[in-house]
Amino acid sequence: MKKKFPLVSIVAINYNNSKYVIETLDSIAQQTYENIELIIVDDCSTDDSIEKIEKWLLTYNKPYKFIKHTKNKGICVTINDGYRIAKGKYISSIATDDIMLPQKTEIQVQFLENTKEEVGMIFSDAYLIDEHSNPMRNTFIQKYKPDLFHFNFEITYKNLLKGNFIPAMSVMIKNKILSDTGYFDENLNYEDYDMWLRIAQKYEIFYSEFISVNYRVHKSSLSQKFSSDKWAIDDIKIYTKHRNNSPIAEYLLNNLIKESFTKNNKNVYEYLKNKKINKRITFMCKIWGLRRISHKNKVYLYNKIVTLWSYYYKLIGLLRNVYK
Repeated sequence: MKKKFPLVSIVAINYNNSKYVIETLDSIAQQTYENIELIIVDDCSTDDSIEKIEKWLLTYNKPYKFIKHTKNKGICVTINDGYRIAKGKYISSIATDDIMLPQKTEIQVQFLENTKEEVGMIFSDAYLIDEHSNPMRNTFIQKYKPDLFHFNFEITYKNLLKGNFIPAMSVMIKNKILSDTGYFDENLNYEDYDMWLRIAQKYEIFYSEFISVNYRVHKSSLSQKFSSDKWAIDDIKIYTKHRNNSPIAEYLLNNLIKESFTKNNKNVYEYLKNKKINKRITFMCKIWGLRRISHKNKVYLYNKIVTLWSYYYKLIGLLRNVYK
């Protein structure tokens, strides 16, 4: 009896990637794995992406769906629109400027088919390519996250809290776990880190040494458009979700907000000033919002008061021990 291969849904998300979209779609069509459902979601592109995709689909002979947003909704909504209609046992997603290597789907399905129920997803490293598809030095993890990940590393919730080292385009997820973990958080501007943390809380994540994708580095890519300051609010939202689950998240949250205060990231201040995360941050925001005082002096004032608090509580502790 011929073995039945499970359906895999590949969600390709597009926004103004006219220059690269056909190369991405060709890489999906060239997968060595046969049983694929392609879902393309365009987030209201203003270039000629849609025309190129529609022309390409005329020659594509596998099942597909093409969703076209009539207004720009952002990456999290866009990817969720694809995930919610995916029928595959497994789901992969890719932005239409990256490239899947031919055996990605086949090798990852083979792995997941032979793992226990506790495994929720698999990922790999990614090769780097430039805007002309030329290979670049190093891989994704070597370039962006060498301090967070090494190849004998155990992928745990605790380790993942220290920072995101997973290339999103390399991932394959078991579809059934999404009913447990939920979809991508549509209140965030970037999709992946929050999702991986939620999966890691409940399921095992495996790393495959088979590098499965090419990640394109170019000026228009989402990761290149925004500095770490721009991502700070999303990172604060993510760590706030997890602060009660781990002291690591609490520590990183406080450090991130302190760093934003030191840099005078005004977007973070506007976000935080009416939030009640903890007493120290509430106090920081009160100083941050003072007028007629330079920001340098605000930071100095805050640090001095926190130091005095620290001495005060140490003194109270010593006195309690003396008079026991």
